[in-house]
Amino acid sequence: MKSRKVKIGLATEEQVNREFIEAWHTAERENIETPEENVYFIDPATFFQVLSKRRIALLKALHSHGVSSIRQLSRILKRDYKNVYQDVQLLKKAGLIHQDNTKRIYVPWDKLKAEIELAA
Repeated sequence: MKSRKVKIGLATEEQVNREFIEAWHTAERENIETPEENVYFIDPATFFQVLSKRRIALLKALHSHGVSSIRQLSRILKRDYKNVYQDVQLLKKAGLIHQDNTKRIYVPWDKLKAEIELAA
């Protein structure tokens, strides 16, 4: 099975739109086997708020244990269910956790690649 990775970074709405249009044109010209998957945040504060140490640990635990319920994940992490539930909802909204049709959650990525450009 091929490794899946997602690039996480900072970008303005204009940059995201430009990248989308470029990817669309590339897809029209070429047969792309594995599309590049990206998650962008508008500012560094949000980036670091969403990707806190606890949430990264949650992503790692969920990835290593596979498809799980939030309750099972909270037991694995030895954390309060309510806090794990809130973290999962935020990470789902960011696109870093997916949910199957039985409401079980999973991390489809093998690697998260974070990039923050220092120059505009």
